[in-house]
Amino acid sequence: MHSMGSLNMKRLSLKSQGELLYIIGPDNEPRLKVKAGETVTVGTHDAWAGKIRNEEQRYSSVLAELGKYANPVSGPIYVEGTAKGDTLVVDIKGITPTRRYAIAVIPPWWWYHSNPGTAGLSRMLEPQLPEKIRFCEIKGDKVYWDNETPLPYSPMIGTIGTAPELEAIPSTTLASHGGNMDLPEIGLGTRLYLPVYVPGALLHLGDVHAVQGEAEICGSGMEITSEVTITINIIKGKSVNWPRYETPEYLAAVASSCAGTTLEDAIRLAFIELIEWLQRDHGFDKWEAYHLLTYVGKVSLGNMWCAAAKFPKAYLRRQLTTPTRPAG
Repeated sequence: MHSMGSLNMKRLSLKSQGELLYIIGPDNEPRLKVKAGETVTVGTHDAWAGKIRNEEQRYSSVLAELGKYANPVSGPIYVEGTAKGDTLVVDIKGITPTRRYAIAVIPPWWWYHSNPGTAGLSRMLEPQLPEKIRFCEIKGDKVYWDNETPLPYSPMIGTIGTAPELEAIPSTTLASHGGNMDLPEIGLGTRLYLPVYVPGALLHLGDVHAVQGEAEICGSGMEITSEVTITINIIKGKSVNWPRYETPEYLAAVASSCAGTTLEDAIRLAFIELIEWLQRDHGFDKWEAYHLLTYVGKVSLGNMWCAAAKFPKAYLRRQLTTPTRPAG
């Protein structure tokens, strides 16, 4: 499994976490303090806080047991020396499942296939989604949809973010602080950049998936309990407007839709953030970056409200010149 170990590594287990958190906010008491450069292993619960115990349960009864809460996060982790205007850097070193199965469900969320303008109509028509609960065995580097359909074990962190400056935001939602982005690429080997709004940054994370496709179309990944190993650093005095991440292949800037905006707007904003990153940190002229992204840019989707605009790192340090037109 994808993991790493260290005798000196700090740990925030579910036992030491204590009460689970369902909001990401500046008033949450830190559960662990770390210094820049330290590595920590964090225990996370699944999105249903252990309330799904077998495939025979009705999902509506699970929701009733959960009440209004779902998607618990661990933390927050207080990072010493971090102040408003800094950038928190999180390197994802390991994600290990702590049970031998993942839970795949079809939640009865009509709004996932709608938008604010049609929400009332969807509710009136009462679209019926089946209450499916499926347990999928994790074995080696595979997750088994069934005995004949192995999927890759490609773990990722669905919810990760710093505390907003003034408000507490539910862990089921997302905004410029991060949160419930559900981006498949925020997994092993990815470096994540998050804005810092409060002293200590107050990093929260949870909602880990064994595998998830882009757009998370039914509204749930393959949910697991896990131990996540991360190394945390700080970029002092340099801020980002939205989360960014870096994989071996891509630089990516993230944005999300919100009240009155669409996923289309989020994609546009993500590209603007990416162009500014290429200009500020990688020596591109703004219009060169804008132009080149037209030909090499990519888009990844998290959930239905989150988009990442991506630039291939293969083009970062190349000298781009206008080719000589052949004679004749």
